[in-house]
Amino acid sequence: MSEWGKQLDLFNVEDGFPEPDPSTILKIENAAVEIMREAGLKVSSIRWKNNRRVMASVGKHGVLNLNNIYKRAEKKDLMVLSRVLTGKSGSKDSASFEKFIERHLPLELVNGKSRLVINPPAGLFHDLDRAIRRLLPLLDLPPDPLPRLGWSPARVGRQGITWGTHRETPNGPLILLNAILDAPDVPGFVIEHILWHELCHQVAPPIDDGNGRRQVHSKKFKELENRYPRKLQAENWEQTQVGKLIRRHTRKYRLKK
Repeated sequence: MSEWGKQLDLFNVEDGFPEPDPSTILKIENAAVEIMREAGLKVSSIRWKNNRRVMASVGKHGVLNLNNIYKRAEKKDLMVLSRVLTGKSGSKDSASFEKFIERHLPLELVNGKSRLVINPPAGLFHDLDRAIRRLLPLLDLPPDPLPRLGWSPARVGRQGITWGTHRETPNGPLILLNAILDAPDVPGFVIEHILWHELCHQVAPPIDDGNGRRQVHSKKFKELENRYPRKLQAENWEQTQVGKLIRRHTRKYRLKK
């Protein structure tokens, strides 16, 4: 994980990674207090923190300081954390703890003067790791290496929405999807279609057509792209729903301003 740069605090920023709704966070807080008490810790309340190095600590007056990534935790993750905090964790718990951090903590990739924000593939509503596993059988051979996947901060540009990007980095290929798509009303087949499109860029990179022109979408690329069985349905959704996503994002941004 260190090779991808430092861990980022990207929560509670205007155009960052979506957070769970308040009722979900409250349920996590109540579950965390109960689980920590059962483990023997005197915990009475939760305080959310953005500390990049400390995932959890028990402070004064029974306050459990939790890193914001635990807003995405399940009960089993909190139980592992309770054993880590009480010193009762084994090797399996330690591995689960490290995996949870790696899976949920935002990262920053720095290459010279450029800075690239990478949110983990496990979103609130869509998991890119699971999506790509469903797509790989459409290829004759899996790409080597497999691309690293993540969500870029939710953003809308002046020209509209960039759904996804594929790029080569010093650490290998990287595919990012716009976190504006990590929403309950965005169908899974739309996520898969955009991810598939970017994956095709890796498998069928741009070529020179022989006349000094660069073909980004070559014949091979288009053949691969057409393998996705719900391509037309996904494209129709993207074209008809783009305005809704822009309006929703803009409205949230203005409210936060």
